This record gives sequence, C-alpha cells and structure tokens, in this order.
Amino acid sequence: MDRSRRKAKKRGLLRYSTRALIFTLIVLIAAFIFIAVPKPVLKFADVTEITLTDPLGNTSIVSENHYSLYVDAVNTAKPINREFAGQNLKTYGLNFTLRYETRPYKLYVDRDFEKKNLYIDNGAELLKVDSGYFERILGDPIFDTLYEHNRPPRVALTLDGASNTILPSYYQWQVRKADRKFHPARTDYLKGTDSYSFSISQDTVLGYDFETEPDVFYLFIYKDNNLVNSAKEPVNPVRLLEEDGLYRCIMQLEWNQRDDRDFFGKAAYEFALSADYPVRIDISAEEIDPGELLVIKASNIQPLEGLSVETEFDFEPNAFQEGNTRTVLLPVSYFHKENRSYAVKVSSGDVVKEFSVFLRPKEFIIQYLRIDPNVAAATRNEKSAEEMREKVYPLKPVTDPVRYWEGEFIMPVDGGRVNPKDFGKRRYVNNSPTSYRHNGLDIGHDEGTPIKATNNGRVLLAEYLIETGNTIIIEHGYGLKSWHYHMKDLYVKAGDMVKKGDIIGTVGSTGFSTGPHLHFSFTINDVWINPITIIEQGVPLIGTAE
Repeated sequence: MDRSRRKAKKRGLLRYSTRALIFTLIVLIAAFIFIAVPKPVLKFADVTEITLTDPLGNTSIVSENHYSLYVDAVNTAKPINREFAGQNLKTYGLNFTLRYETRPYKLYVDRDFEKKNLYIDNGAELLKVDSGYFERILGDPIFDTLYEHNRPPRVALTLDGASNTILPSYYQWQVRKADRKFHPARTDYLKGTDSYSFSISQDTVLGYDFETEPDVFYLFIYKDNNLVNSAKEPVNPVRLLEEDGLYRCIMQLEWNQRDDRDFFGKAAYEFALSADYPVRIDISAEEIDPGELLVIKASNIQPLEGLSVETEFDFEPNAFQEGNTRTVLLPVSYFHKENRSYAVKVSSGDVVKEFSVFLRPKEFIIQYLRIDPNVAAATRNEKSAEEMREKVYPLKPVTDPVRYWEGEFIMPVDGGRVNPKDFGKRRYVNNSPTSYRHNGLDIGHDEGTPIKATNNGRVLLAEYLIETGNTIIIEHGYGLKSWHYHMKDLYVKAGDMVKKGDIIGTVGSTGFSTGPHLHFSFTINDVWINPITIIEQGVPLIGTAE
C-alpha cells in the first residue's frame, strides 16, 4: 500500500514538473520573441510630413503616397556595427513630422549601387535598411545628384584657347536610375543662374568643348531681339557676325536615347558676345555701267562717329544709319563720261578707304517716236514744265532716313511687255533735231490692268499732271523712289503708306502717251537709275531677300 502511494506521488510530481517546464518554456519563448522582434518606432497614422535634405541644403517633400515606404523602411531596419557600413556614403537628412513631435534621422546611401546599401542613423545606433527598399527610395528626385548623368553633359566655350564652362538655362532631362528605368531629372537647382558674357574681336576663335557630343546642335544669334543668323553645326559664331555690338546667343543641344548610355534629353545654353570691331568700308562694285547704282556700306561705326564720302560723280550722297552700319546710295548717271575712272573716298575717324570706280562704255539705243502733234503740244509745253517745277522737282531731294523696302522689288505690272534696253535710250520725237533720255521702262499692257507697289514705301504724290498724266511717286527710304506715269486710275493718295504688292492704280494712256502702258522709273534723289537692275538684283550690299 505504501508502495502504491509512493508510486502515485512520484507520478504526480512528474506531471507537475512537466507542466512547470512547459510553462517555463512558454515564458522564455515569449520573452525571446518580445526581445528579438522590435516594436515599431514609427506609426504611419502619426506621420504628417516627411522631408529629405541633400548635402547642399536642398529640401524635398516626400509624396504622401510614399509615407508607408519610408515608415516601413525605418521600422524594419536592423542594427549594424558602424564599421561595417563602409566609407563610400552620401548623407541625407530624413525628418518625420509626427502629430506631437519631429524625429530627425540621417540617411546614408552607398554610392556603389550594386550593393544596394541604405543606412539610417537614429542618433543612438546605426540601422541597415532592407535592400528591397533601395530602388524604390532612390527614385525620389532628391537623389538625382547621386547619378553621374543626372544633368546634361558639361559644355564649355573656348575663346582663343581659354575654356569657359557654362550651365544650361533650361533643360528637360531623363536619367536611368537604380531601377534601370528612365526618370525625369530634377532641374530646379541644377540650372545656370550666371550671365555669361564674352568680349570678342573679328580675330577671336570661339569653339566648343562638349563632355558628350550632342546629337543635335542649333545656334541662334539675336541682336536687339531680332534673329540675325543661325547655324546647325558647331561653327565659330564670330564668323556669323557682320558688325560690332551686343549679341545674344542661344545654343540648343539634344542627346538622343540610346542603349549604351544612361541619359537623354535637351538643353539650352545662353551667352552674350560683345563685339568691338574696327570700321569696315565696302563698295558694291569698282566697275559699273552708266545708269546703275553704287552702294557704300560702312560697318562697325558707333552712333556718334561720323562718315564722310567724297566722290567725282557730282552727287552729294547721304549716309543712313541702321545700328552700327551706315549705308550710302551713290547713283551713277547715264550723263557721266564713260570709259574713265572716278575717285571715291570714304572716311570715318582715322579709317580712310579710297576706291577707283571705272565707268564702262555702254551703247544706248536710239528711238524715233511719232506722236500726235496735238497730244504733244497739249502735254509738253511751258505750263506742263512749270507744273513739274512746282510739284515734282521739290520731291526729288526728299529723303526719308528709314529703309521702308524689304527684300526683293517686284514688277508693278504682271505679264507686261518690257524691253530691257528701254532705259536710257535717246529718243527723238516727231523728227525733232534734239533728243532726250528715256529715264525708265515702258511696260505695255491693256488699259485697266492693275498696277502694284514695287515695294513698301510712302506715297509722295498721287495726282494728275499735264505731261505724265495720272502719276504716283513713292519714297522707299534713303531717297530711293519709284515713279509711275500715264495711269488710268489712282487708288492711293499722298501720305499713304503702301506695302509691296498693294494695288495702287491701273494701266492707262494719260498725258504724253501713245497708248496704254505704264512708264516705270527709279531715282536716287534726282538721278535716274536702271529699273531692270533693281528688280532683278535689288539694292547692292543690302540684298534682294532679308
């Protein structure tokens, strides 16, 4: 009996010990779990703002959609010995604004992206963030500076061998990030804010030094907000400048997307060139036919500098200023002696240029014209001569200092019958023993055919005159005038401004005329010049298309 009791007691003690052991194990396991699994240090619901600050002090506000990303990254980070973190790290400020407090951390990014190392310093210890967060966190624009090609390749201008780096004023840029995908790069603190200005001379060699050659190059050059030249390849812009002054240059570059590089996009670079060139004097020709137009162009003359022209052509020329350029229109009359040279001397300050212009011999045709004696007597008499002296001659020296004309001049009548040898011919009327020079072109066409303004200008006269019938005179600027005689209708009046191609009247046969046609002429002041040359070639040194 005692033996049975002892066995029962022993079994009871054994059951008790087992239960105690199990309980102890449960307590120990719970304690281990409590200690091994860290409690969350941040609660998503408490976060009101998260900011990142780079080493330069630029701050980025994290999108609310990414709050959980940063909260989880901090909460799951594991303590690590600081010595194991390495040295190739970049430091960022990571600040959590909670409901009742702000918690600052330091975020370290390993520049070796292959390792995918992120660390958080909470002030007490260093924590390593799980690598699964690496690519997602580094997609934030604040980390753009970590990427080698986070901005357009560097561009430098080389002036006579000296290199000058310039930053873009604007760009759109894509960079391949840690996730190997392209993302827009942040640009609000990577743009140039300086003004880049360079003084140049005509001998300056300006080149380009590209960190990576662009796939597309454009250069636009402006002066006084007007585009004066452009280029599609990296040429020396100094060669594109015709005169001194201040030029604004905009260089637009593009880098295409390619498999072998981690970026693509476009950028604009702005710089100014201050050109101070010596005075340059050019003349349009040193051999010329009688009745043609010489043009003298002097460049790089400052507004207060003078220009003088001395010539043997018996004409008092004017110099007209556009920016730093002076233009002189010098007509050569068909009355000048041919087959000889005429001296032209141009000076500005201590710059003097002398030219010898040879007047080539030219044979002008002779025309014997028959006209109704009654018409001749009624239109060419003392009264008509007096009218010309009173109304027309005073207009010849009128010289507007503004160049109204633009580009090419056009024929005033479409499809008219024109003889290029008409200008300057010697004309005898009704067997008169004396001749006169025909000062323009007779453009034959049907009565009523529209007549167009040959170019822009100001109407000086539009009325009926005894000798020339319905007449229009237009000043195109710089003393260059077009003349229109014998018209049927007048559609403009004195003082009107006309544009090239405007209909100013119709073909007629009024005044001293043998039939419907337009007498069309050009003058510089009171010297007649060849209309065919103006129509076909424009004004020399100024061009036919600008």
